[in-house]
Amino acid sequence: MGNGRVFTAEEKLRILEEARAGGSVAEVCRRYQLSDGQFYKWAAQAKQAMREGLAPRPRGADRLTREVARLQLELARKNQVIAELTEALVQEKKGLSDYLRNRG
Repeated sequence: MGNGRVFTAEEKLRILEEARAGGSVAEVCRRYQLSDGQFYKWAAQAKQAMREGLAPRPRGADRLTREVARLQLELARKNQVIAELTEALVQEKKGLSDYLRNRG
């Protein structure tokens, strides 16, 4: 029954809330050209997201998140340095650069 339309998260929530507020699921699905299976899939996904959002976070989770972000940034910087050095070595090997001679 679906028309291939992609709904945003906000639209999906509005559709779910419309049925929850007293509209029949069948009528809401007909109005938005949804299969009832798609509707119930969205409902299950929304319920799972609420469970995850409301679950207690372990102590130190925010600190851990910050540490992961810091390490990812450090890794990105190191990857950039490695890429630059690799390029310099390739250029040096081809005889196109004085990079190593000027630094050594």
